[in-house]
Amino acid sequence: MHGLEAVVVRLASTVVQTVAKSMLTPKPGAGLVTDPVRPLPKPAGPEKLARVLEQRIVSGYASVPEHERLAAVAAVQDTFAAAGPLDAERLFATDLDPERLVNELRRPVADLADRARDLYEELLRLCCAHLVEQLTAHPTFPARAAVEHTRRTGALIRAQVVPGPAESAALGFEQQYADFVASTHCRLELFGVTLGGRRRAEWPLDTAYISLAVNNERAYEPHREGLGVPGATRTPVKVEQALAGCDRLVLRGPAGSGKSTLVQWLALNAARQSFGPELADWNRCVPFVLRLRSFNTPEGLPMPEDFLTVSGVPLRAPRGWVEELLARGRALVLVDGVDEVPPRLRNRTEQWLKSLITAFPQTRYVVTTRPSAVPEDWLAAQGFTVHTLQPMERDDVRGFIRHWHDAVRQECPPDAELESLDRYEASLNQAVTTRRDLGRLATNPLMCALLCALNRDRRMQLPRARKELYDAALDMLLVRRDTEREITSVEGVSLSRDELTALLQRLAYWLIRNGQAEAAQDEVVAMLDEWLAAMPQVREQGDAGQVFSHLLIRSGLLREPVPGYVDFVHRTFQDYLGAKAAVEARDFGVLVRNAHDDQWDDVVRMAVGHARVEERTRFRRGAWRTGR
Repeated sequence: MHGLEAVVVRLASTVVQTVAKSMLTPKPGAGLVTDPVRPLPKPAGPEKLARVLEQRIVSGYASVPEHERLAAVAAVQDTFAAAGPLDAERLFATDLDPERLVNELRRPVADLADRARDLYEELLRLCCAHLVEQLTAHPTFPARAAVEHTRRTGALIRAQVVPGPAESAALGFEQQYADFVASTHCRLELFGVTLGGRRRAEWPLDTAYISLAVNNERAYEPHREGLGVPGATRTPVKVEQALAGCDRLVLRGPAGSGKSTLVQWLALNAARQSFGPELADWNRCVPFVLRLRSFNTPEGLPMPEDFLTVSGVPLRAPRGWVEELLARGRALVLVDGVDEVPPRLRNRTEQWLKSLITAFPQTRYVVTTRPSAVPEDWLAAQGFTVHTLQPMERDDVRGFIRHWHDAVRQECPPDAELESLDRYEASLNQAVTTRRDLGRLATNPLMCALLCALNRDRRMQLPRARKELYDAALDMLLVRRDTEREITSVEGVSLSRDELTALLQRLAYWLIRNGQAEAAQDEVVAMLDEWLAAMPQVREQGDAGQVFSHLLIRSGLLREPVPGYVDFVHRTFQDYLGAKAAVEARDFGVLVRNAHDDQWDDVVRMAVGHARVEERTRFRRGAWRTGR
């Protein structure tokens, strides 16, 4: 029993340390336990609680193997260690109800056996009951309880006051806006589910969403500034846990890692007020999704009264509604895509964010970016915590593959391809587990979706390298899917793979050179009209408008994020095609001059893959000469 005794003492110490240390005056408790472990006239030491816990373990769980009892005790200790300070404010929030405290602190313990899990639950309840009992014995408890009672009574009285017309209008609009946000963010487009079809393949977000892990590599510590001492390295945690610990978050992640999907998930749950226990307080928030790619104009970045308009929300808010939510800390501002802002405008973006934070410090902010776009300590002085999305683990990959194939099953007519889908899913799960090359590719949601789509399209014959993967995806998207389904000339034009690729490459390269992620539709049509002058065989089939419609509807690579604008379904495809255009144009000098620019980072890397051996030599020589 020596090992168990030591573990129980450590658990008791953890519990006792969560309450105030100055319990010196004897006071009656709350009567929550029949035999309080509090010795009078001073608060209990850990050894008192340890004896109570040990007695319960021995008397009720003697048949449980000792290693399982040790695991259960350690799990309770981990629960309290992860809970942070359990002060009076937090316990009053549970109405001093030990059972509510248990529900708040409880953590998943799936790795425990059934009896060990029962022991975990019983020890957790016992510790919570004694913890509340200790609080009620504190000398300041009666006065603190009187203040809490007065506050709650006042809040109840205020809640019974009938709101005036202005308040009623604001409440009504808030519900209308929440319904709109929930409706527009409730579905997720899964790449490759219906390739080449007119209808976009969408899947319920709350079902398709997979929680990924993040890592806080450098925690900002003001007292260490200037000392050259990095912050503490932390173990990766699920993104919900990271969000629960901060109100201002910079989320870093490479292309395809799920940043925008996370923003969509946060907006949906805030609108529905459906966050779980870890983020329960976020259910008070009203979300505002601000995609920075839409603000690369000289007019500047939006002020609060413009949040709805620039987000494409066709609703008119009551005057001052957004500012009121921001001031009261009930707004959740989701700023997506700092990396999609041209470098020359990033300082403007930073100043805009700092102004918002200064004016509305109670608001919650989540900002996403690729890692190379901003320094690691960007906005740290404004209280932002930086987290980096981690590569998907094996269980994440299997979960994504399952969701993707479930989505395809819903798209399929009854009995069509269903048996094949079962084989495809099983085959891909085995492939990413046993083939190291595929395992290295399947590290984020975008690459997993590519593998799922290609595994289905190629009847389980998958490419082995990243470039081969993109080449196969473009072949699948641009030509084979429609050809095999006998879909041709739907918009009055029929383009070959080379013709489609040439036009998309030019568009991608133009966006990259101009530091844009999307373009106005009329501008794209005008450029197509110029480009078609060198493609008479396409011009004969239709005008630039028809060719644009064909690219948008049939290519599978373009989309219309908001009416009147067009972009690539994912930035990675834009970078891949733009890099190919740069190599074919022999623009190695352009690539070298922009190699320092984070927006060109993937373009330069992919250009090296596209280039022939002698071209790579010239490219490296040019980079060496310029010192890049």
